[in-house]
Amino acid sequence: MAAAGIASSLLLLSLLLAMPGIAPMASAQESGGEFLDYPGTALRGSASAEFRRPLDDCRKICQERSGCAGFDHSSVTNLCRLFPAVASAQSDPLSTGGARQKIPGYRDPANAESWYYASFNGVDLWGGDIVTKGLDAPNAESCSALCDSRTSCRAFTYNQEVNRCFLKSGFDFVQSYPLGRSGLYFKAKPSAPPPTLNADWELFTTSGLIGNSMESAAISYQECMQQCNSDGGCGGFTWVTVRPNRCFLVNGTNLYPVRRKGMTSARKNSRTVTPDFVRAVAPRD
Repeated sequence: MAAAGIASSLLLLSLLLAMPGIAPMASAQESGGEFLDYPGTALRGSASAEFRRPLDDCRKICQERSGCAGFDHSSVTNLCRLFPAVASAQSDPLSTGGARQKIPGYRDPANAESWYYASFNGVDLWGGDIVTKGLDAPNAESCSALCDSRTSCRAFTYNQEVNRCFLKSGFDFVQSYPLGRSGLYFKAKPSAPPPTLNADWELFTTSGLIGNSMESAAISYQECMQQCNSDGGCGGFTWVTVRPNRCFLVNGTNLYPVRRKGMTSARKNSRTVTPDFVRAVAPRD
């Protein structure tokens, strides 16, 4: 075919796909992978095969065939139908359907990813701040509401010590902090377990660590932490915020903090944090 003919064909295809009301079929892909589940559903389209087998066998056969885009199974007749493409579907309480892709113009699959919110107590999410110095907020609930009102906000930490709310587009690492309340928005399938956070550091605000210390050339809190983390003998660090900023790496394992203005410290103390609760929320994308 001439180059001009190929270009014309591609242009026509792009125009058709862009027209309102015209949606592509869910077509066959490679074998394997998880199906999207559509309980109470019969598929519409031309079946490539029909036979009587149990539901689990029907699903497995379609899953193992690279040319199978979807299937449905009748609980009354035990009839399994395989489809090379899925144009649409209809409700049928006696049938179960499955497809490799979402069915155009039909309801969401039962196992589709949805948005959730998880609440964590006693942790600080570091990094990703939308407003560097945070916002005033009277309590953690107000901070949560501020994050919820912005779809760009994916997480937050509320510092109860200074009543500051830090809205975040994401975060770099997690610190244990008794006066921290945090929230996290995430997408997951209904069957997924609740998310957990790995807090590898214990944060002490307005405090310095007592012990055998050595000054480092680190120029930021995060770099100070990274240098301590890469040093097997370093049990924690103190970041001095009085100008000029200074980093002190502290050796040992039995480190304890003392109150000091202009200092922030953290010591190695790994723990897994589970959420206080998880709830479904409206889509945020």
